[in-house]
Amino acid sequence: MCYQTKITKKKEEIQRQFDARISGLDEFDPSEVIKAFDFPKTPVITDEDPKLIQLYQWGLIPYWADESWNRQYTLNARIETLEEKPSFKNITNNRCLIIVNGFYEWQHINGSKIKYDIGFNNELFALAGLYDHCSDTKTYAVVTTEAQGVMREIHNTKLRMPFALYDQDEMQAWLNCKDVKPRYDFTTNPGLYQQQSLF
Repeated sequence: MCYQTKITKKKEEIQRQFDARISGLDEFDPSEVIKAFDFPKTPVITDEDPKLIQLYQWGLIPYWADESWNRQYTLNARIETLEEKPSFKNITNNRCLIIVNGFYEWQHINGSKIKYDIGFNNELFALAGLYDHCSDTKTYAVVTTEAQGVMREIHNTKLRMPFALYDQDEMQAWLNCKDVKPRYDFTTNPGLYQQQSLF
C-alpha cells in the first residue's frame, strides 16, 4: 500500500516539469513526509484539465457519501478491484496524476522495520490516482498494484506498490484510460530509520 509520500520540489519546478499552470497552491508547502492519514492536500493533475495543477485531498470521498464516510478505507485503490468496489466502480475514468518525488515503505527483517525512500533519483514523477468531487470537496485515492522488482524485497509482507508513472507518455496514457504498465525501476535509499521489535 502507499501511505507516505514526499514533495520537496518548489512550485516553479513542478510547473515546469509537468508543463502545466498552477492554481490554488498557496496552501501547499514542500514536505519531506506527507502522511495519508492526515488527509493532506497535495498537487494533482486531472483528466478534466491536464494543463492545470491543483490541490486535491488524499482520501477519496465518493460523490454519494454522507458525513460519516471514513476516508481511511479509500486512501488507496487496488487496481485489480476498481470495477468491483462501490467507492471506485463508477469513477474508473476519473483519472489523475498525483505529483511526488518519492514515497516511503517499510521492509520487515528479523523483527525489525527499515524505512526506504523510493523514487527515481529524487526526480519528480506521478502516482496514478482516481478522484471524485463530493459537494465542494475534491479528493483522490492512490492506485496500487502488485509489487514488482525491488518492491517485492522492500514491501515484503503485503507485496504491494503504488502505480508509478515516470514519463509523459505513461502519464498521458493513464489520464486517457489507455493501457499502461506501472514503472518499478526505482532507486532506493534504505536505512533512513530502523525500528527494533519490542518482542
